[in-house]
Amino acid sequence: MSVILEARNIVRDYHVPGSFLKKAKTVHAVKGVSFQVEKGKTLAIVGESGCGKSTLGRILT
Repeated sequence: MSVILEARNIVRDYHVPGSFLKKAKTVHAVKGVSFQVEKGKTLAIVGESGCGKSTLGRILT
């Protein structure tokens, strides 16, 4: 079958600024996601709350 969508090593990080008591840090929302969707197939993205499903969806649109 032919591939209609391919994603390789998708990464999305958010910078969280520091304050007087806390250091700045980087939060890894999506880290190293890769997949292919072939014509006629369905892709489901499942996982726990806060694991990056919606972030991945926004990246792909």
